[in-house]
Amino acid sequence: METNTNNILGLVFSNKTDLTLHLIKEELKSRKFFNVLRSVGLDDAFYQADSCSIILEQFGLNDDANMTWDFYYSLFEKHCIRIEENDNSLTSAALDVYAGLLAEKERRDTQ
Repeated sequence: METNTNNILGLVFSNKTDLTLHLIKEELKSRKFFNVLRSVGLDDAFYQADSCSIILEQFGLNDDANMTWDFYYSLFEKHCIRIEENDNSLTSAALDVYAGLLAEKERRDTQ
């Protein structure tokens, strides 16, 4: 079975990677939106989408350990702060999150 590939910023990704990057982008946008709501006192986030378990599964980081959740949340918070209302900013942040998750997986695999 042939895998479709796409080119983003000169890098070629498989469909699984494309899906993961899409989920990361959506998670970043959602976090940014709900962080703004919290900043004005609207902090009931029951309806906030949460794709973290799906994203972590894509990297084999679904161990449900507190260390994993802390890493995940700090990585996303770090990058959602810097996104702006344009696709280049969002794509750049998503690629950085993807690279961070991949590096964490590789670090754990070598321990």
